[in-house]
Amino acid sequence: MARYLTPVRLGILILTEQYLSGQFASSGQLGVLSFIASHIAARGGSTGKDDQDAFVGLDAHAAEILGPLAKFASDVPGRTAYDALLQRLWKLDSLDAAYELFERLGEVIAPGSEPEEVQKVVSRASTLSQLIRRCSVEFTRLQFADTQALWVAFVAWRASTYDVWAQRNPDAAARYVELATSSGDHPANARRPTIEEEGRYVSAEDTNDLITSSVHHLQKMGTRVPDVMRRKLQSWIHKQRDAGVQSLQHFLAFFEHWRSGQYTMALESLHRYFDYSLIGKGTSGGTDNMRIYYQYALLHLSVLHADFDCWEESVDAMDECIATARENQDTACLNFALSWLLYLRQAKPDNRVSAFGSVSGLLGGAAGEQDEISFLKAKARETKHWSLLSSTLLEEAKLDMYTVPNMHPEPRSEAVTDRFQTGSTTKSVELIMQSAFVNVQHDLRTLMPATSLFEGAAFDRLAQSQLAARAHDTIQIVYGDQAPLSDRTRSLCRTAYGIAQSGRCSAGLDMLRDFLPCVNGVLKLEQRLMGFMNLLQLMGSLRKCVERLDAAAYYHSQLLPLRSLGDPELDFELDLLEIDLYIRQRDLGTAMKAMNVHIRQTEGHSPADIAHRLHFLVLKSTIFALSGQAAKGFSIALRAASTAARLRLLPTLLEAIAALATVLNDLSEFDAARRLLDAILPMMIETRNCRLTARSFVTLGEAHVGFAGTTCTPNSSERLQQIRAAEAHIERGRELYVRLDDTSGVLDCLVMKAQLARWRGDEQLAARADAQYAQILRDRHEAAESHYTGLAHST
Repeated sequence: MARYLTPVRLGILILTEQYLSGQFASSGQLGVLSFIASHIAARGGSTGKDDQDAFVGLDAHAAEILGPLAKFASDVPGRTAYDALLQRLWKLDSLDAAYELFERLGEVIAPGSEPEEVQKVVSRASTLSQLIRRCSVEFTRLQFADTQALWVAFVAWRASTYDVWAQRNPDAAARYVELATSSGDHPANARRPTIEEEGRYVSAEDTNDLITSSVHHLQKMGTRVPDVMRRKLQSWIHKQRDAGVQSLQHFLAFFEHWRSGQYTMALESLHRYFDYSLIGKGTSGGTDNMRIYYQYALLHLSVLHADFDCWEESVDAMDECIATARENQDTACLNFALSWLLYLRQAKPDNRVSAFGSVSGLLGGAAGEQDEISFLKAKARETKHWSLLSSTLLEEAKLDMYTVPNMHPEPRSEAVTDRFQTGSTTKSVELIMQSAFVNVQHDLRTLMPATSLFEGAAFDRLAQSQLAARAHDTIQIVYGDQAPLSDRTRSLCRTAYGIAQSGRCSAGLDMLRDFLPCVNGVLKLEQRLMGFMNLLQLMGSLRKCVERLDAAAYYHSQLLPLRSLGDPELDFELDLLEIDLYIRQRDLGTAMKAMNVHIRQTEGHSPADIAHRLHFLVLKSTIFALSGQAAKGFSIALRAASTAARLRLLPTLLEAIAALATVLNDLSEFDAARRLLDAILPMMIETRNCRLTARSFVTLGEAHVGFAGTTCTPNSSERLQQIRAAEAHIERGRELYVRLDDTSGVLDCLVMKAQLARWRGDEQLAARADAQYAQILRDRHEAAESHYTGLAHST
């Protein structure tokens, strides 16, 4: 395989000669020159769709590549630049004509600093001169077998233009046919080459650029190389013996195996990449080369171990990477390794290995997380490593979203909430805005989607669900294919889950199913997407009646293996739905045991999200209220609400106040429950938690009924007003339950409406509510029968 010269570049040289000889009209010269420049420019470093376009241009035939020249005019009236080029292209009828072409091109280059008085002479420093001289040097140095192979490839490449050329030049085509028929090389016999034969159109440099671009795309976007592209790359690489290309091949295989979940093969490919990198640099200075490449091999090794939950091995590899980078004074590698080590410490806090021993040595003593973050920010500003600064700001925002506990043993776990040092969600938003400013100022496009994810999480904690949804939609709409696949998957999962919370489970499931082909082959992202699909199906089945709880139990069993992924967001949502399943099954004892287990799991981990812990405590108070022990749940709900208000965790605060109102109703404190719910319902309606809003409306209706029965005078207008207000709130709750397709909630609301209507003497309204109740029961019974009939037939 030629290092640089290919049939495509030979065609560009012919076009260059025509341009220099003035065979194009003045109106088309600029367009022809732009076409030549676009094919001279290097393809390396492109990503996304540009990468695919560069790939198509490498193995395309002449008709596909040269077709755009038909837009420009030649110096012959009625003929285009494309026609003129084809005429010169088919004049090249032998290998000897190719030698003459390079001799003529050598004459148009200025021999020295003073150009000769010749029209269209090319300066030696120009881009055209560099193209001509490089192709000429390689053509001169090619062995005869390689030269002959280049000519055969050129003849096959231009065959696709024969029909157009023969139609325009019938006499020349007839003479060519006479010569070609005897040798069996008639263009009509040409066929599309196979994947293995297409390598003759591609040079080693093109292959190297494309592999480098593919590796960059894999690192940046987190996707996999398409199958067709991967097969062609393997075919092209097989024709080369360059150690540098072989090294990149194994690096490409490393990412492919990594994304597909093949841990052992990824490890083997990484070792081979390291070995070929040393070979590619030669034997001289091998020790120095090893010192340079070794730290980056360790860096990738640590990331690979962490992705497959081998935390101790990841920390060990990263510690060795930091030591090597410090020895080699590689600041960029050192800073990135320290930033990654900070992530490891937050991702796996109970790791027994001292993860930040290296940072402690750099800081001159024991290093806390804030000291480590300050150190990384200072180093990033000092070295102008803006991507490190932006990612460190996001890590600091994440740390500020959590609340670091000041651990002291207490006999009651619910009292621990008052011993947390307060974090600040508003401070996190400020840090996220700083990161976004750095991204825009220094054009850090890869980090922009991650910043949008953090924005959405921060707005969610402030109960600004609309702003959170817009932040997540930004990743799909604005960044699109330019965003890393992991960020796109996370944003889509959060968007779909928010849609399901607002009562549209089917729309959320359809959104996830449509995105499933995009993550096909990327194991962890595919598992995450399937996990959220099962979560939405579990959520939908829980909203059905008792007859459908077997389906909920099935989806729950499908989700249990996903706990091994170590995804905190997925685990938390699964824990909430699991407890909801136990509550709907009236298994309050099992629900309480599971609750205590989750509370203990979040109690001893320093980076554990306090919002999760507070949410579990709110559910614990709810379970106490359902089991008839409302007094025990009162203090837990009150402490959780107080801590959530102090930390500005507004969704948890709303949950805690709703639970506190339920407890107050059970304690006959109806006026306090009514005033609490009147205060928070406007904010609750703005959120997308439709189920919480429905439950709060029903609880407010119960509070009005209790207030009417205990405080108001019998047969008074005030009591009637309270009953009417209760009916209105219960009706609002029923409408929301209908939107959620929560049959149990709808039935409870209909029972309450019928009882209140009978108390007021409105038998017509009570009969209508009873009829709706009976119709829902019939529909539920028919749906259950059809469900079990379908199961029996399938069995």
